[in-house]
Amino acid sequence: MAKKRKPKSPSPGEDSERLQRRAALWSKEDLLSPADPAEDLLTPEEWISIGIALDLSTRELCVAILIFEGQTRANIARQLHKKDGQPVSPGTIRVYIDRLFQKLRVNDRVGFVQRIMRVHLRLSAAS
Repeated sequence: MAKKRKPKSPSPGEDSERLQRRAALWSKEDLLSPADPAEDLLTPEEWISIGIALDLSTRELCVAILIFEGQTRANIARQLHKKDGQPVSPGTIRVYIDRLFQKLRVNDRVGFVQRIMRVHLRLSAAS
């Protein structure tokens, strides 16, 4: 059986450039509106930093913010739309949530919120 090769890690300079390019794609307005409760705990800039640290796509980050707010799958689906303007189905949201839980290595929403806060605290301590 052939050994699996570990993907080559980018050099620190490459990684920094990649993260800066990704951050430039996210706008604060796309992530949070001023009335969002999640903004009370974490600012849009902090959410962007968390998204970068966890290597989340823009859509995954939007779903993460809504999960953090305590939104149900159905509510998340109503708030997010496809490129054609149609709402996303709750089944699609379930897939996003499953992927997020896998990426963060958590089993439920409580673990998810704890993981987000741990990442936030680490990022805050590093800056």
